[in-house]
Amino acid sequence: MYICQQTNTKIMSEINENIFGNRLKSARKMAGLSLQQLSDGLKNKVSKQALNKYEMGAMNPTTEVLISISKFLKIKPDYFFKPVHTDLGEISFRKKASLSKKDEESIIEKSRDYIERYIEIEQILTLENEFENPIESILINEKGDVENAANELRLKWELGTNPITNIVEMLELKGIKIYLFDDSDDIDGFSAYTSKGIPVITVNKRNKSIERLRFTIMHELAHLLLVFDEEVKSDNKLIEKLCHFFSSCFLIPTKMVHKLIGSSNRSYINIKELIAVKEYYGISIRALVHRLNGLKIITDNYYKRWVIYMNKTYGAKSEPGSYLGQEKSILFEQLINRALSEGIISLSKAATLFNVNTNELRKLSISAN
Repeated sequence: MYICQQTNTKIMSEINENIFGNRLKSARKMAGLSLQQLSDGLKNKVSKQALNKYEMGAMNPTTEVLISISKFLKIKPDYFFKPVHTDLGEISFRKKASLSKKDEESIIEKSRDYIERYIEIEQILTLENEFENPIESILINEKGDVENAANELRLKWELGTNPITNIVEMLELKGIKIYLFDDSDDIDGFSAYTSKGIPVITVNKRNKSIERLRFTIMHELAHLLLVFDEEVKSDNKLIEKLCHFFSSCFLIPTKMVHKLIGSSNRSYINIKELIAVKEYYGISIRALVHRLNGLKIITDNYYKRWVIYMNKTYGAKSEPGSYLGQEKSILFEQLINRALSEGIISLSKAATLFNVNTNELRKLSISAN
């Protein structure tokens, strides 16, 4: 194993910098374990007190202990000696009060681990990793400012007014790191900047339709990019509403809403019209109807009737129509495959970056000769 190939001097040097301790703590939190639970999982080969000393850098583990911890946590040994550590700044969480601290920490550490692997492959390929907020000059006071910001962002990113088939891919190409996970319903997601200014969006996929997933990703993007007025900053509920509005405005610009639905008062809208827009732009019917109400295309009374109709006919979350787009990370996998094909990294290193074992990667690595 990799750990056995390292010299004692190198191991001791890295341990003295407490790289191992910090990595152990991150790995333990990723697994959602307390010190006692990790000790129990190791069948008491290492006490809770000893594990705590490892994390604090007050005591050095033996090679045998390192291997035992690695096997139990299902993490490659070299993970514990990676010197790169990504610090996440202030995290804007959207969660339920019932989310435990342990689960919260687990999600943060899993996100951090993914971002570190992403940054590592970019560094290996010597790719620049700088991000500038294209709409930071727009101060947000009310909805009109939010719509201007959404339109300006599409303009700066040269997206036009057409549908965006893969939000994740588009954002990654703009320098934003996206981590999608499947976990507890108690959390929707969070956004943050790393200490080096890299924007990070983490979103829960569980029980989300693709339209809702797209909307949530854009909501988190709003938290990262929108610059709120000081008075607005003191009102969290208003900020959430404005971020929701940004999602809607970005996913389907007002110009296209008017073109597809009309700009004057509509006393009746056939649901087939809304299904067509949903399937083209990847925005839910519920979000679309809410937008129509905000644009005064439908009255408050008609909007309420739509809400009642949707809930009664389709339930609280379901709705007709099916958007056929996809939301997945393509760039991260592409960069690793590129480095592997060019012989810049070994199969073992590629497996580490993918967070799988070498045999699993061999099964997936099929290419033309």
